[in-house]
Parts: sequence; structure tokens; C-alpha cells
Amino acid sequence: GYHFDVSENVDFGRGGGDGDDTELPPQAQQPAAAAMEVQNEVVQKEDPQPAAMEMQKEESPTEQSHQEKDQQLSDEDRYLRMVSSETQVKLLNGENPYALTDIDVELLVGRLLDNLEDDAQKRNGKTKGKSRLRSKNVPKSEGRPTVVVLGTGWAAHAFVKLASTYDLRIVVVSPVNHFVFTPMLASAAVGTIEYRSMTEPIRVTNPYIDNFVEGRAVGVDVPGKKVEVQLTSLSTVTGAFKGIAANAPCRLDPESRSSVEDSSPATRTITLNYDYLLCAVGTSARSSIVQGARDHCFNLKTSQDSKRLRTAIGEALEFASRPDLQESYYADDEYMQELAKEERRRRVRFVIVGGGPTGVELAGEMSDFFVQICSKPDGAYQHLAEDISVTLVHGGSDLLPAMDMDLREKALSSLQQQGIQVRLNTRLKEVGQDFVTLTEKGKDGEETIPVGLTVWAAGNAPVPFVQELLSHLPSSAAGSAGRINVDRWLRCPTPTPETFGSVLILGDTACLEAEREYGPAAPLPQTAQVAGQQGSFAARMFNRGYDLTRTPPLLPEWEDTEEFSLLRAWLNARGLEEAPPFAFLSLGLLAYIGDGKALNQVELGEVPVFNYSGRIAFALWRSVYLAKQAATRNQALIAFDWLRTEAFGRDITRL
Repeated sequence: GYHFDVSENVDFGRGGGDGDDTELPPQAQQPAAAAMEVQNEVVQKEDPQPAAMEMQKEESPTEQSHQEKDQQLSDEDRYLRMVSSETQVKLLNGENPYALTDIDVELLVGRLLDNLEDDAQKRNGKTKGKSRLRSKNVPKSEGRPTVVVLGTGWAAHAFVKLASTYDLRIVVVSPVNHFVFTPMLASAAVGTIEYRSMTEPIRVTNPYIDNFVEGRAVGVDVPGKKVEVQLTSLSTVTGAFKGIAANAPCRLDPESRSSVEDSSPATRTITLNYDYLLCAVGTSARSSIVQGARDHCFNLKTSQDSKRLRTAIGEALEFASRPDLQESYYADDEYMQELAKEERRRRVRFVIVGGGPTGVELAGEMSDFFVQICSKPDGAYQHLAEDISVTLVHGGSDLLPAMDMDLREKALSSLQQQGIQVRLNTRLKEVGQDFVTLTEKGKDGEETIPVGLTVWAAGNAPVPFVQELLSHLPSSAAGSAGRINVDRWLRCPTPTPETFGSVLILGDTACLEAEREYGPAAPLPQTAQVAGQQGSFAARMFNRGYDLTRTPPLLPEWEDTEEFSLLRAWLNARGLEEAPPFAFLSLGLLAYIGDGKALNQVELGEVPVFNYSGRIAFALWRSVYLAKQAATRNQALIAFDWLRTEAFGRDITRL
């Protein structure tokens, strides 16, 4: 059978990313020697492993015992293991990580009451004119404040879904007109599900928004409350739809000013006025830090990336199946037979850069895909079973560094049992059109591997508009890793007091220091959970009518002539005359690792509930992802896609 070569991702230096950096967290800025005495005694009971498919497995240094591997780690890597998760930090401090007293009961009750309020707002704030639960309908006012929302990702989608269009004039600006359930991009890249099953048009999310503009923000006037938008060309013959090369134009990349000025009015730049600007533009791939990666790596951040990758994988399989790459084509020439064999294997050698959730889930999905198409007797590409290989490059000492140690070890073990060779502590030095150059941490020399396709899943970088916005804000707005500092109500610093509260930063772009019971404060992670909760929090503040120019934001003074509002009475009863600060409630982490297995790290805030792995964890993984879909329509489509895949396999048609 085929084999996988998983070289874990490289050390890309300091800063934010998708679990691929090796920077010491704040807790680790202590003498590491004292921490070496702390022993992690958490043991995860593993599920029995089913017989793996017949594969050619290579001997790997990572198949050593855990103790032998730990002895080879540097003091820094060993200490990083100890402080890389909340459970590890509590153990390091001699605390019980499962103490129920650490559960923030007030936050849990508040979140439950917020959800009840949100449900009433969704019904009354869009169609009935009772956005603040007034006693009778109130028509829309022309004097509603204008909120310009930049982006259609997790934070923007959560805001648009909840915000009241009877109190706000909402205009959404984004290069794409839909929200995408990003955790399933890896599944879509191999045909486990279809692209449209995991997307929702933003106009469908809230049909009552005032407008959607397909374009990207390229400039901003903070004192004047104006944002400059470069409209997207809507012609289907533009470069955005040409080719599947990794460096093909993308709608998410801004066009040059000269091309816009010389183009038709359909692609001109327009100016939008706003009362409030919600910046939720997300991040882009941080591939520019490695030579050649930006030009030759595929990304996996948008539905377009997933579609492009799926097409490229199909083309690689067809290239490797051509007659002139088979030994039989060169009957009596052993030299040409060997060249054909090497070129065929290069065409179907896939490199995934990044050992975080995206890279690991893509490796698992590709494993399932290749098992299907290479199976006998009816696999469509069974003739390539001995040739297909996948390389996962990771710079840290463990996969999935955000998870607890037992789950990281389980991920490594499971990938190996599927025929994957895992190489950790490997540095990516260069990416070419048909090769990658790697160096192993702590060793001299380089290794060049011929490849057919490289995927970047190794971290994030700010989009160009974030730098543009920062240039118009005070220096105190500049946060870590190119993010924008915000206060506890998601407001960023502004040049003048008059404009304070008019610009809110949400999602991956926001840098919010979160207080922790154990260890110093640290920025919230760039995850879908954080972004979605911030989007709902911002919508809730607007729906309640808080004055965002004050700190903390306050409800306006009650006027005797004002219509009775049940929402106002509800807030008074809860003691929310002042807006509560944003508080992130972590519910845990999930990851699919292939072969019908997943990892579940279920949490309740800072308290771990349970860890589980295997097929039961896979059932929970699917249940959670199905429940978290944007709409009932998506749930039905995803469920049908899973049934179709189980019954008939993944579609390999290239359209």
C-alpha cells in the first residue's frame, strides 16, 4: 500500500500562528530548571487500535518510547510541554486542574441568560419592530446609526446574525459574499463534503441588513468616520477564477491601485460613511516568512482555497497516471524506467506545512481519501498505491500543541498507525515549484525533497487593511503579531476622544489580554470560538443601546416619555446598567486525525471536563460540528454528504 511521510512543521520563529511557533508563553518566562522537576502524571486511556490498512511503513525515530523521546528534548522544549495548556500550567503550580471551584459559575449563568435574550432578539429585532422588547411595534428610523462591518468570518457572521436591524443600519463589506465553516475546509478539500454545504450567504444570515458590498476595505479616515472600499470585479472571466496554481490570483488579495484606476466603473473605489466601524477582517496565511512559500504553497483558509486544493490533488493523480510515467512505456531502457518511477512518485508526494489543527486534520482527511482511491479491487487509483506519500512538516516537538499532552501523543500514534512517518523539530527553509528544503533542529545540513504539491497550514499574518488602520490609530493600538489592541469592550484606541468607541475590533484581528487565574495575562487565541463569542458580544451591546463612548459603556438615562421596554427592565433586573466586559468561555478543542478517529478536549472555561480519543470521540466531533452549522439547511447538507461518502465514496470528478 501507499505510505505517508509526515515531517512535522518547522520552527518559524516568534509570533501568532496555527500551533506551529515555539515562543515561550508568559508562564514560561521563569527559570526552566526549576520546572524540570515537575512530573505530568495525567494518563489517557487509549482505545484499542483497529488493524490499519496494508501500508508500507518506514521505521521512524518518533516510534521510540515516550521516555526516550523526552530525554532527547531540549530544556526549552521540555518546559514548553509543561506550560502549553491550562491543565499543564495548573499541574506545574501544584494545583488540581479538575477543581470544580475554578468554574466561573457567574459567567455560566450570565451566558445562559444572554442566550435567552439573544433568542428573543432574533425573533423581534428583525421582523416585528420590537428589537428592545417594547410593548408595541416601532417603525424603522431613518436616523439609525450606520454600522459598517468588515468581513464575513466568524465574528462578523455572529454579529450580523444577532444585531437588530430596527435600531442599526448595517452594511457588510467583504471580498466574498458568504460565511464558511472553516473547521471543515480540510474535509471539502478531498470531497468528504461539498463546498456549498458548509457556507451561508451573508444576505441569508440576516435578510434585513441594509446592504452588502462585495469588495475590500483599503483605506480609512478615523476622525471623519469614513472607510474606502475597493469594489470586486464581478465578471466570471477575471483572474480570480483562472487556474489552480498556488500563486493564481485570489479575490482576497487587494488589486493594485493602478489596475483599479484604469479599470471599468465596476471595480472603482467608493467611500462609505459610518457611525461605528466593526473590523473583523481576519488574517491571511503567514507564508511570506519562508522563501518561495507564498508563490508555491496552497493555503487552506477560504472555500476558494479548498476548491483550488481539491482540483490540484486531482490533477496530481492524473499526472502520475500518464503512460509516459509508467515503467512499461520504456520496455528495454532501465535508466528511463527509473526516471519515470521517480517522477511519478514526485507527482503524488504531498507536503503539508503545519502541525496544528489545520495541518493534522488535512493529513487525516487525505489519508482517508487515499485509502479509498487506492483500495483493491475497485479503487480508481489503485495503481498508485505504492507511490502516494504525504509529508507533514512541523517545527515543534509535538503535534497539536494547544491540546493536552496525552492527546498530542495520541495524535502522533494514530497517524503512525495509518502508515505515517512523523518527523518533529523540522525547519522549512525554502519551497520551490517541485521541491522543499528542510533542516532538522539541532542538526547541520539540509534535505531537499522533490514534491508535487505543498500546502501551507502554519500560521497567520495580518491582512493589509490592518496595517492601514493601525497607521491612523495611536501607537498604543499596535498589539502583538500585527494585531490591534482593544479594551475589555473590544474598542481600540483612537486619535481623538470624540471618536473613541466608534471603532471596534473583533476576531483574529483583536489583541485582548485575558486575565488568568494561574499565570499572567495572555492574548486570547485566534480561534473560531473566540471570534464567534466576540461577534455576539458586540451585537448584544448595540442591541441593548449602551453608550460606547463611556467607560464602562452605560445605558442611556430613562425618559418618562419613552415607550416601555421589557429589555430595559430585564437589564435592570440583572444589574446590567453598565455593560459587562467581554469574557471568553472556552468549551474545549476538537480535531480529526483520520481513520474514523478524533480527539476531544472538553473544557468549561479553565476547568477540563474530560479528554477522549478514538471512534467515540469521532462521533462527538461530528455531532458538535453538525450542531454548530450556520443554519438547518447546512446541517441537512452536511449530514447527506457524510452519508453519501460512506455509501459511495468521495467524488473524484474534476470540474
